Amino acid sequence: MVNTAIQQEQAHKVLSVNALIKSYGGADILKSVSVDMDEGDFLVLVGPSGCGKSTLLNCIAGLEEATGGQILIDGRDVTRVPPRDRDIAMVFQSYALYPTMTVAENIAFGMKIRKVPKEEQQRKTREVAQMLQIDHLLDRKPSQLSGGQRQRVAMGRALVREPVLFLFDEPLSNLDAKLRVEMRAEIHHLHKQTNASIVYVTHDQIEAMTLGTKIVVLRDGHIQQVGTPQQIYDEPANMFVANFMGTPPMNLLPARVELSDAGVLLEVCGPNGFTLVDSRATERLRDYQDKEVVVGLRPEALHPYREARHDHAIHLPVANVESSGSDTFVQLQAGEHRLNARLGGRSRVAEGEPLALAAEMDHVCYFDPQTELLIK
Repeated sequence: MVNTAIQQEQAHKVLSVNALIKSYGGADILKSVSVDMDEGDFLVLVGPSGCGKSTLLNCIAGLEEATGGQILIDGRDVTRVPPRDRDIAMVFQSYALYPTMTVAENIAFGMKIRKVPKEEQQRKTREVAQMLQIDHLLDRKPSQLSGGQRQRVAMGRALVREPVLFLFDEPLSNLDAKLRVEMRAEIHHLHKQTNASIVYVTHDQIEAMTLGTKIVVLRDGHIQQVGTPQQIYDEPANMFVANFMGTPPMNLLPARVELSDAGVLLEVCGPNGFTLVDSRATERLRDYQDKEVVVGLRPEALHPYREARHDHAIHLPVANVESSGSDTFVQLQAGEHRLNARLGGRSRVAEGEPLALAAEMDHVCYFDPQTELLIK
């Protein structure tokens, strides 16, 4: 138990999770997880399957009982409080609508249970339906709606609650790709419009990057990194985050370090690889003289080489080319490793041909090969 002074200090936080542990049959699913969020934050929990993100959300909701640690919502300890008394609203992956009720009845159901006056139920239902552009569907049943419309109804039911905290459990995973993009924009707009405090679980890193004001990357029940989308993308805390966040992921390549008057010379991927020169990394890599580091290069940090603009070229054979229309994804062979580059859609690249690229050294990351942590 934390004392009253600590509770008061954290009272301005809409959510504080402190050293949370969740175990099933002796196996720890969450391993002393701590995270907090301010009012109006859009906190995204992201990570691979089995990392503990849904378990963490369920513990916050009260659907799972924490084995250890503490959960504060709006400064109040709710660790052992039932879900109905936590001042939360949840939007599920499966929509969880009542099939025999109309859209209006589904949205108003929670208010009806709480005995909110009928006039207020109707007013709030109309307001939320207009905000979500489903006011023309109020008399329909869920079976008459598309997947996107059902998701809007589920969101509407949560919004009329006006809770302290909204919890979203992979709400877009059942939708097709086009509808996911539309609903993502809808949720983003909704957050801007209402300044709601949202905890959002997803395995989709694009959702995480585009929606979140703060991202929590989880792996095997441990938090790997907490930060803004840009921090997570530009300065991944370790090689797991670097590889997980980004499509295609960051290139992670072994390199030997040599310090010179020009800065750091990096022999990447051995004798059949390529050399990079980083004039700004001398202090960062001083302790790695004649040792190996792992170089992290985002695919979009590689560009066609232009002699007038770049000092050093990466000359490598092209192993594979994939075009998506707007982008051309190129895989190059660097010794025993593959290097991914994301070029413009009109790039003319042929498999088997050599290609000259230049790297934006401002966006290079370095990792310790033993600890796998970012070298700062």
